[in-house]
Amino acid sequence: MKQFSTLKAPLTAAILLGATPVFADVAPTDVWGDWKSQMAGFGYDITAKETLSGPDLQVSELQMRVEMPEEGGNVTVKMAGMTFHDNGDGTVAVQLPAIMPLDILVEAEGEDPVDIKVNYTTTGLSMIVSGTPDSMTYNYTAASMGMALAEIMAEGETVDLGEASITLNNVSGSASTSGSALKNRKQDFRAEALFYNVEMANPDNAEEQLKLTGQINDLSARSTSAMPENVDMENMAAALKAGFAVDGNFEYAGGQSEFSFVGDGENVSGSSASESGSFALSMNADQIAYSLGSSGTKLSLQSSDLPFPVELALAETGFDIAIPVAKTEDPQDFRFGLKLDGFTMSDMIWGMFDPAAQLPRDPATIAFNLTGKVKILADIFDPATMESLDDAAPGELHALDINSLAVRAAGAELTGKGAFTFDNSDLQSFDGMPRPEGALNLALTGGNALLDTLVAMGFLPEDDANGARMMMGMFAVPGDGPDSLKSTIEVNDQGHLMANGQRLK
Repeated sequence: MKQFSTLKAPLTAAILLGATPVFADVAPTDVWGDWKSQMAGFGYDITAKETLSGPDLQVSELQMRVEMPEEGGNVTVKMAGMTFHDNGDGTVAVQLPAIMPLDILVEAEGEDPVDIKVNYTTTGLSMIVSGTPDSMTYNYTAASMGMALAEIMAEGETVDLGEASITLNNVSGSASTSGSALKNRKQDFRAEALFYNVEMANPDNAEEQLKLTGQINDLSARSTSAMPENVDMENMAAALKAGFAVDGNFEYAGGQSEFSFVGDGENVSGSSASESGSFALSMNADQIAYSLGSSGTKLSLQSSDLPFPVELALAETGFDIAIPVAKTEDPQDFRFGLKLDGFTMSDMIWGMFDPAAQLPRDPATIAFNLTGKVKILADIFDPATMESLDDAAPGELHALDINSLAVRAAGAELTGKGAFTFDNSDLQSFDGMPRPEGALNLALTGGNALLDTLVAMGFLPEDDANGARMMMGMFAVPGDGPDSLKSTIEVNDQGHLMANGQRLK
């Protein structure tokens, strides 16, 4: 549900907030004021009972409410509260109960309210705040932190879905905040391991059950962000122009999981594992960038619909994209890359279509890396501007570099590299596409051997294989080795399409 993503990031940040010490003075009321300011920055309305007990501040009956404009509803989070203890040395300790119930009420327009109760637990938590009222820093450590589903109420009745929990062990972190009109934050988080457990059943059909257990090891996360004051985060275009920005990354050193599903006569179970993984996101007024990667990924799956287990593996996985988001006069840089390297599958799967092992079973790869320049014609995050474009493209492609291209499978390999520029004033030469100019160099090895094998296996008719060979002959010339071809596909400044010097268009 989208409403839960609205809640998750700010609530987690509020609970885990922490940073490195600075030798200056802060008071409990300063820390509570900073906490409220950060929640307000995420769009939350805060109400609470504040009680001074000597130098300490006790906050109880805490309630945070955020509107969901798109859904026409709101989310309200209630919790018992916390204590801000004056340590007497210019620092403040934030004290939470070992078990703190969270009551999350989701009210969407036209739907019955859903009340979710979650228990937030900590063991050995220490959270110390220091600095100045304008530049606050936090440090925290804990033997464990966790959340567990306690109850779900819908339509006035308890919905028994089962159990769901997540636990972090040996947690440490830091965070700092500074500034007023533009609140800057820096965070650093580490945990030795994350454990998760889900055991749920369909309340309308007890035979449908889902189980998921696993762990992720050696987690670390770092981020910096800038949050402008009094800006509606629902209007992302305005927030970016006002200075909103975020840059963060998350890494882990391997993990594993087991899962099973039973229901409707189907039984599926399996496991997965990986050696490492990462995720990164950055966003500012100029561009948005996103990347993820993993290594040593393995998947094992058994199903009542399959006569044998499925086993798949990927040595390395990667995805990377960065694009400009704001309207500019000049073309801006972009990048896009994908890597699926070292894909393998079990002999049982191969045996379904190649029982005689005629095809080479070497690891397969699909990978490419593209960079270039694009001119953005409208602010991508401004809905009104985007709607005014109708069906027109929001940008113009001005340059494209194919830095690398590789496809390897079944004994054949295709590689390539090239570069093109684009004339956006000429949309006639290539049927509405801006006229390119440049060249792409390609090389193919093992192509004829693969065609021969596919014909021998009965997967490809001889006539189709001969047609493919004729096409390769039109676009390629012999390469430097046996069963190798190479080709240079070029578009010149007159718009002529050439293959190895021969004009095709």
